[in-house]
Amino acid sequence: MTEPEIQNHIATLQRWLAGAWRRLGDPSLTLFDKRELRNQMKQADAALRRCLALSIELKSARKDGTADIRAFARPDLRFLA
Repeated sequence: MTEPEIQNHIATLQRWLAGAWRRLGDPSLTLFDKRELRNQMKQADAALRRCLALSIELKSARKDGTADIRAFARPDLRFLA
């Protein structure tokens, strides 16, 4: 996915969650409907977190200039005499 697509998904999920919170306060909802709405909200929240993580990953890769950066640690060497 490209950055604009990810930002669009993020905005859409945020709007949906805001509406779901408002809908959750509706007294005409049955207990079953509220439970189903909360389950859908959990799924949307998980999707939003994935999109946010992907957005951060793309931004950091773009800032670094490469998407595949490997960190090399100093090896632990022992010289035997």
